[in-house]
Amino acid sequence: MNRRRRKSRQEKQGKNENWFVRFARSAAKYVKAKKEFSKEEYSLALNFLGWDLEPREVNAAPVYGMMLSIIIILPLLLLVAANLFLGIPIPLLGIRLPFTIGLYLLLGLVMLPFIVSYYLQNYLLSAAKAEKMKSITYIPEIVNYLVMSMKLSPNLEKALEFAAEHGRGKIADDLKKLVWDTRIGVYHSIEEALDDFAYKWGAFSDEFKHALMLIRSSVIEVDEAKRNALLDKAVTETLEGIKESMNKYAADMRQPSIYLYYLGVLLPLMLIIMLPIGAMMARMPIAKAPILVLLYNVLLPLFAFFFAKNILSKKPPVYEPPVIPDNYPGLPKKGTMRIGKTAVPVIVIAFFLAVLIYFSFAYVLEPLLNPVPPVWEKAAREAYFHFFQLAGAVISIAVFASVMLYGSAADKRKAQKEVMQMEEEFQDSIYIIASRLGENRPMEEAVSYASKFLPKSKTADLFKATYSNIQNLGLTVEKALFDPLYGSLKNVPSDLIRGAMRIVVDSIGLGVQQAARALISLSMQLRDSQKVRESIKASLGEVTSMMKSIAFLIAPLVLGITTALQRIIISALQATAQTQQVGGAVSGVSLPMMSLGDASMLSQVPSPFLFMLIMAVYVIEITVILVYFVTHVEEGRNDLALKINLARSIPIALFFFFLAAWFGSHLTVSM
Repeated sequence: MNRRRRKSRQEKQGKNENWFVRFARSAAKYVKAKKEFSKEEYSLALNFLGWDLEPREVNAAPVYGMMLSIIIILPLLLLVAANLFLGIPIPLLGIRLPFTIGLYLLLGLVMLPFIVSYYLQNYLLSAAKAEKMKSITYIPEIVNYLVMSMKLSPNLEKALEFAAEHGRGKIADDLKKLVWDTRIGVYHSIEEALDDFAYKWGAFSDEFKHALMLIRSSVIEVDEAKRNALLDKAVTETLEGIKESMNKYAADMRQPSIYLYYLGVLLPLMLIIMLPIGAMMARMPIAKAPILVLLYNVLLPLFAFFFAKNILSKKPPVYEPPVIPDNYPGLPKKGTMRIGKTAVPVIVIAFFLAVLIYFSFAYVLEPLLNPVPPVWEKAAREAYFHFFQLAGAVISIAVFASVMLYGSAADKRKAQKEVMQMEEEFQDSIYIIASRLGENRPMEEAVSYASKFLPKSKTADLFKATYSNIQNLGLTVEKALFDPLYGSLKNVPSDLIRGAMRIVVDSIGLGVQQAARALISLSMQLRDSQKVRESIKASLGEVTSMMKSIAFLIAPLVLGITTALQRIIISALQATAQTQQVGGAVSGVSLPMMSLGDASMLSQVPSPFLFMLIMAVYVIEITVILVYFVTHVEEGRNDLALKINLARSIPIALFFFFLAAWFGSHLTVSM
């Protein structure tokens, strides 16, 4: 085994390298670090990623990052410290920060270099883990390609070449390198190379390692029936292993999802009650508007987001949705969306709806449901909380952004669903083609029969176009499918279908019987993969349903009631403090601890208007985080699905928030 073969740095100059690789090389020029890793996991991660780095360069990166952070933040740190402890105003701004905000900012600046260092120290491990999780998507098809080739011809080197050519992702790249290294003599045999490959990937996927062992064992087996049984077992155990991983993930994810609910919904409710009381008891301005903005609009959303990201990082992906390009046939011009048969600019629709909603709230609902009493004086009118004007402004802005999101993704999402449906139907189509090839019929007759046999299938047009290219244009099967101008696949943005049809083309060269066997194996692979996806979706269904209800309904309602509750809590505390200052009691109940507080702290609590605005922004943030979480659980990294889900959920969440706040304020008043 020889894992020291690396490309020269001169060959890599000008190529797209990971930013960490470039940063680590620069760090090693200025920082002397250990020449070896302190933990073996770093060596495994570096070997797995194949980055052209030495251990001393990786070790230098976190130290160098900390040094740069200190140099960058030191001037700002000195300015904040001088403002906080010496009372020196911040230059240019000419202001003095409140003590609490200055203290938080100072602590954040002090912690920043350590955070940067920790991030860089763990980046190598995180990158290896992310690449491993991404590669799990491709493991079943790699195993199937190996098995498919081994069944056609029990030659291990040809099987590895076949899988490397048709596979995707880093795992396929590693297979290509494996074949090349064997040819130039890095390995003594292809079996030795496969053992090294299995050891490398076995640290990240035990089921894949075992599948490679079974494939290796099939070469030794003389009996054909037993050899095929070993190969079938490799496929079955790979799919079962991924299925078990996803079921375990679904079970392990239940409790963290509940914690995410506690963090995003229940914690803000408790803080609303605690902060005003804490302000009085501790005589600290912890309920001021800047503190609430920092807490609700910065710290809590960030913490919830990274907590959700951590949960999602443990989810093994099993499917990559097709990516729809901007020039996909049938899409309207960019910046427009189709309404009926007319393409309308998205910004026009968004602006019209936003204005309509604002005027409905501010000039219809406000006078109707929240009128200003005519007997009030000017000062009272100015201090009055115009609830529906605020609600209209926030919801109209959200609707504008949502329509822009929806308009940029709706038509693409529709096209994506059609391609995904085509992928689901494709497994039946290639089985029909395999059946006709098994009867020694030519390929053009097989695809023509498939298009007629499944006329309502999304793949029917694909096979009709392929047959037409062969019959009318005289193209070969490969050209009929892959020709950049006339090929039937030129507008099919599905790696799954394109890869499968590439197998068709390569298999036909071995004879129609061999092609039929390859396609039947491929059909079984696609069906098994679909069963795994359906099982995973069922396993995660309970969790995703719960998180959807939290995002769309529970969180906005709870936070709306919380906002209304805050007003009555502040009023009650102010009344209690004033009564105790003159020796009284509220409702005959003595609260001696309240006398230790300072009622003036409550006067710094933000107005109802500002507090509701802070909470509305938080509702938007937590809804985005929860929708991001649910979408990634259900569909993986699908930007189109995420945009559509966000566009639909944010206005709904805000509507329920303001509805709950309105009813909650009336209930508290009536009480």
